[in-house]
Formats: sequence, C-alpha cells, structure tokens
Amino acid sequence: MAQAAYNDYLGDSYDPEKGLDIEKVKKKAQREKDKLNIVLMGATGVGKSSLVNAVFGTNIVETGDGKPKTQELKKIVIPEKGLTLWDTKGIEAKDYQATNQQLLGNIEDGIRQACESGNDDEMPHVAWLCIKESSSRVEGREFDLLQMAEKLSIPTVVVFTDTQFEKGDNFFAEAKKVIDEKHRDFIAGRYVRVNSASYPLFGTTVPVAGLDKLLEMTEQCLQESKRFSAAQRKKHLDALLKAQAVDMEKKLARMIDGAKTKVHVAAAAAGAAGASPIPMTDAPIIAGIQSTMIYTVSSEFELELDKSIGTSLIAGLLGVTGMAQVGRAIVSNLLKFIPGVGSVAGGAISGTTAFALTEALGHAYIQVLAHYFNKQTGKVELPDSTDAILAMFKAYFKK
Repeated sequence: MAQAAYNDYLGDSYDPEKGLDIEKVKKKAQREKDKLNIVLMGATGVGKSSLVNAVFGTNIVETGDGKPKTQELKKIVIPEKGLTLWDTKGIEAKDYQATNQQLLGNIEDGIRQACESGNDDEMPHVAWLCIKESSSRVEGREFDLLQMAEKLSIPTVVVFTDTQFEKGDNFFAEAKKVIDEKHRDFIAGRYVRVNSASYPLFGTTVPVAGLDKLLEMTEQCLQESKRFSAAQRKKHLDALLKAQAVDMEKKLARMIDGAKTKVHVAAAAAGAAGASPIPMTDAPIIAGIQSTMIYTVSSEFELELDKSIGTSLIAGLLGVTGMAQVGRAIVSNLLKFIPGVGSVAGGAISGTTAFALTEALGHAYIQVLAHYFNKQTGKVELPDSTDAILAMFKAYFKK
C-alpha cells in the first residue's frame, strides 16, 4: 500500500538506477494542473485574440500550440496555464449564408465530440460570443452560434469588443434586446462591454475597460454550470482564477491554495515512502518526491525552472532538510545509491518525519514564490542569485 502511494506520485519520472527525469516531471506537473476550456465564438477581426491576451496575459494566443480540430475549429493549448481555447473559424466568409449549415455542423460536431468524451479535461466549460460593438449590428451567424452553445449546454457570456462607450450605448441596448428575445433564459443577463487595450485618441488615452466584469461573469458561468459536479466546477473556477491576469490578488490567492494542495499530496507520498519496509531505500525516494514537489509547486505559479537552475536550487532547498547530496544526485540523473550519503540519507527516515519535512519544505517554498510574485506583471520574478532565494527560503523554513 505504501509503495503504491509513492509510486503513483512519482509515476514513470523516477527510476532507482537513473534518478529523476526532469522533463517527465515537468510534463506530469502540467498534465495535473486544473484545466479550463473556453470556446471562442465570433468572426475573425472581432478582437478574440486581443481579448484573450488581455484576460490571460500578453501574447499567449500567439505562443499557444494551435492544432486544427476541423477546418472550422482550431484548438489552442497553453499548457503552462492549464488553458485550452476552441476558436471558431470561417463564419465571416462571404458565402456564409450559402454554406452556414455545413460550417456550423462541422463546428458543432467538433465541440460535441469533446462534450461526449466524458473527459473533463477535454470538454468545453464556458463560451464567449464576441461581437464587435463598432460594427453596430448583430449578424445571423451570432444567433446561430448562440443556438449551438445553448443546444450543447455550454454557458455563455456575450462580449461586445471594441466598446464605443457612450457612443455605443444605443447599439448595446438594442443588441441585448434582440438576443434576449430568443435566448433570455440561456444568457441570463451575461452581457459585457470590453476594451481590451488602451489606445490614444484625440490627445487622450482610451482606457482598458470591462475585463473585471468579464472575469466575474465567467466565474458565474462556471459556478452555475449544470453539466459538471461541484468538485469539477471548483477545479474549473480555480483554473480560471490562476490563469487570468485581471485580478492579481485573486490570482495569487488561488495559486497559493493550489500549491498548498500539491504540497499536502507530496507530503503524504513522502510519508508513505518513509514507512516503506524496504531498508535503505527511503531517502532517495523521498528526495525524488520533494524534488518533484518543487517543480509541481513552481508549475502552480506558472514558473518554468530550467535544468541548471532547478538542480542547484533543489539541492540548496533539500540541504535544509539534510538531503542535499541525495537531492543533487537525483535531479542530475546520476543517482547510484550508496548507504551513508548525507547525515539523514544514511539511516531510515520515519514516515512521520518524512511527512513533516516535506510539508515544511513545500510551505516555505510557496512563501518564497509568493514573495517574488509581481502583481503588476502577474509573474514570479526570481533574482539571478540562487543564494538570495535560499536565504529567504531558510528564513521561512525556520519559522
């Protein structure tokens, strides 16, 4: 039972002879992140990319891994954020009216396959229908997309991009009226006007607007979705709040909460390893678990540790627990277990001690990352000096 617990935690990333495979650890951490899948509905040119970049961070659409699901549906995966975007394509074509049934059918089939997969990580969780406010009209294609979303039970926010502020008040009121005539219960008042980026106009600057309200309405959609269980809805909401770049206080709080959960899971695995009846094997396994935990917590904070920095940092962090030599060997994939390595590694580590050390290590590391979290950029910005990071870590660890 104990061996199964820590084997499940490490997966195939750890080998007793070769040590820890860092690339597998990183991929495992990304796979296990909370996931959020958003369907982006609207024609090309309505500002979908600008909207996504404004909500989730600069240029994430351009850096995402785009894979055509069908000719009319593009799936964009941003693994470091646990975010997947389903972008509808082709509905702005001049011959849309002549081909709309086939076009919408293809889009719907692609989304329906995901809905029926039964895999929560693949299913769409929420949709944004984007209408360019400066176009001053709601097209038939927008109604078609809304009908599709309602049929597939995907909660939807109607987003008016490129808001014209007072100039667009009349169109906004009229658009809500005509949409409510057909979809009042489905939309349930979820309309928002957004300006994704500031821009100069006649000697003044037009500000970013509406992103906080869009975030709030998306939260509402995820909380009220009837397709998913309460536990699934919480995961979707956590994924949204960790991935977004609109409310930095919410972002940091959810990152910390998520990281604490990861630490507790790692501590349980380390405790199981400490309770292992096989002598002289617990120290390298525990060091592997703690090293994995550091990468997993870093992933919760969207922090990428390259191998050289990660190796020296982990060796330093584990040094506080008396496992520095074992940790360095494991992370460097050079482990040849020799009894007597390090003051702790030379003897058995009890399950209780392993659990407590791993918890303390993880929570101190979370505090370090939270300290270096920049609320302006939404990123953890570590100093170049590993010594400075370790000094702060030791201060937190001793508390």
